[in-house]
Amino acid sequence: MLVGVLLASVTACGDQSGDSAQPIPTFGSGQRSATSAVPARETLLPSECGALLPGVGIEALLGQPIDSVQSRSVIGVSAPSVGRLEKVTCLYRRTATRGGPTDIQLSVYAYVDATSASRHTATNIRAERASSAAAEDLSIGSARGVLLDQRGQSHLLLSSGRSAIAMTMRNGVVPPDQSRVVMLDLAQRVLPNLAPEWTAESR
Repeated sequence: MLVGVLLASVTACGDQSGDSAQPIPTFGSGQRSATSAVPARETLLPSECGALLPGVGIEALLGQPIDSVQSRSVIGVSAPSVGRLEKVTCLYRRTATRGGPTDIQLSVYAYVDATSASRHTATNIRAERASSAAAEDLSIGSARGVLLDQRGQSHLLLSSGRSAIAMTMRNGVVPPDQSRVVMLDLAQRVLPNLAPEWTAESR
């Protein structure tokens, strides 16, 4: 049900931007299962922002015109002390806000196992709650986490299997009543493209 509600709401947001906005694809049950497979690659995480959101542009999800959002990927370092193997951050900024702050910061993480991912995410959540006006515990499929209302932004933290997501979106990027919907929809699309579960062939 969550998939349908999110897609319907975000599509309504995208329609407000006019004919120049990208259409947001919808998925039948067969397509949804096909998108859940992690593409073959040499790393646990995609190294490019486009690979985190295959099949749809970030502009469409934000209800913006085509080519109106710039993205930049930053490869992070491992953190053995918490079991983190990889980190990739995608920075999104609307071209209309040239020189302004990042609109969305999306960081994805791969850990040695699900316990490490869940434990480190829980630690981060405890730290972020202290500076948050409100917190909503939530789940997307098997992913568990929290959506935090902070000064000037919303902050989403999730863990799923041996992967985790931390997403921050500035207030005003989308209409206030669409912020939660858009962030959850982004997370839902990113999660299937993260680290596969550990096997004998995995690191």
